[in-house]
Amino acid sequence: MVNNKKLSVKLDMSDNLLTPSAHKVKCVYVLYTLTLLITALTMAMVFQQYLKGFAELDVQNDKQSIDVDDMCHLQLVESIPEHLNFSEHSPKFLSTYDAWKILLNSTESVLNIGSLYWTLLGSDVINDSSAWQGEDIFKNLMDLGMEGKIKIRIAQSAPTDLSPNFDTAELQRKGAAEVRSLNFTRLLGGGVLHTKFWISDHKHVYLGSANMDWRSLTQVKEMGVLALNCSTLAVDLEKVFEEYWLLANDTAKIPKEWPLEYATQFNFQNPMDLFVNNKYSQPALLSSSPPPLTASGRVHDIDAIVEIISTARKFVNIAVMDYVPLMMYSKEKTYWSTIDDALRSAAIDRKVQIKLLISWWKHSNPSEDYFLRSLQALSNSLPNVDIQIKRFIVPSNDHEAKIPFGRVNHNKYMVTDNVAYIGTSNWSGDYFTNTAGVGLVLMDTIEMVNISTIRQDLLGVFERDWNSEYTKDLESK
Repeated sequence: MVNNKKLSVKLDMSDNLLTPSAHKVKCVYVLYTLTLLITALTMAMVFQQYLKGFAELDVQNDKQSIDVDDMCHLQLVESIPEHLNFSEHSPKFLSTYDAWKILLNSTESVLNIGSLYWTLLGSDVINDSSAWQGEDIFKNLMDLGMEGKIKIRIAQSAPTDLSPNFDTAELQRKGAAEVRSLNFTRLLGGGVLHTKFWISDHKHVYLGSANMDWRSLTQVKEMGVLALNCSTLAVDLEKVFEEYWLLANDTAKIPKEWPLEYATQFNFQNPMDLFVNNKYSQPALLSSSPPPLTASGRVHDIDAIVEIISTARKFVNIAVMDYVPLMMYSKEKTYWSTIDDALRSAAIDRKVQIKLLISWWKHSNPSEDYFLRSLQALSNSLPNVDIQIKRFIVPSNDHEAKIPFGRVNHNKYMVTDNVAYIGTSNWSGDYFTNTAGVGLVLMDTIEMVNISTIRQDLLGVFERDWNSEYTKDLESK
């Protein structure tokens, strides 16, 4: 309601002495003034209602926008294979097994898991004493689910002869978990769900390279991050999980445009703001692949990787299992240069130092060395062009060598002078075009120079591994 008293105009008593024509002019001015005031107040009220409606819509469509994490605890977690020993004073972090146990013990209502395959039991692969951690995780999941203490939802890649997923079938058969499988061959003509993450109670997260596999806890080197009380991060990642959940049935189709409830507001221009470890404000975002599964606002995983390389000022350190600039799993292998081009440009155009630590094991692709040598050959081609490449080898004794697909550095991360990236994808073209994965991007700011951050911890891991006895220089031929 408009207050007429406030809008009344008090005319000077001398108006009574004005001539009739002057009175007429005066009235016109008064009416004009009243009209302007009423119009201005009306527009203000309408604009206020618009803002209120917009805020309500924003809360409904993106509740993460009003979340404030009072205490987001972030830490690196890793799996170090048995008998792989670093020096006493080298960086050490929480184990993947302990991180998963924390999530199991902390979950009060719901646990969502995105996964490639399940082999937590020794009997799934080969009976071995080192399977005990995976078997304990499986038992905990079964007990919690069957007791009805929590609701467990599992999105996994469709079972195959190679990965029959007996563990999840058992969990579902006994009512301990609801399980859905994604068939990427039907959805995209190829690919898999290569994601590896847990989301607990919409506020706790594990994201990293570790599969739901006992070997990922004791026989394979893994890198990930544990986030506790990070509702902004968890709710945003949950949107990706809900995409998987929606598509995991025989009739589902990928929407041409994802509904708003799957959209995110967080990207490089507008990162989420996490208050980390009661110390600092951490800009962060989640990226995802493949593009058809990337809802509005979400950064494509490959675009995130290229952006991080392109904004590095001093160095780019990369530790991944596979680095092959090819569409490796297509019927016809084709060249895929996206990351390779970004690295070459960074080294030549901006003189950024490049270091690649690539795994070497019995399943490494023979063609990989040729591409790596091609990249390393640019080093010193021009002044201050510095590209260094090493191979990381996880040693094994006779017994360990018999464990299928064990004893490998399975990391998928990158650290630069200003950004940490921890992902779930190997670095060949297929993983970013028709295979589902996610990445966590943590950006340091100038204010964080004297603070111990996750980026600095990740840099410490890279330097530990790079300088360890388990690496060898890439051989030139």
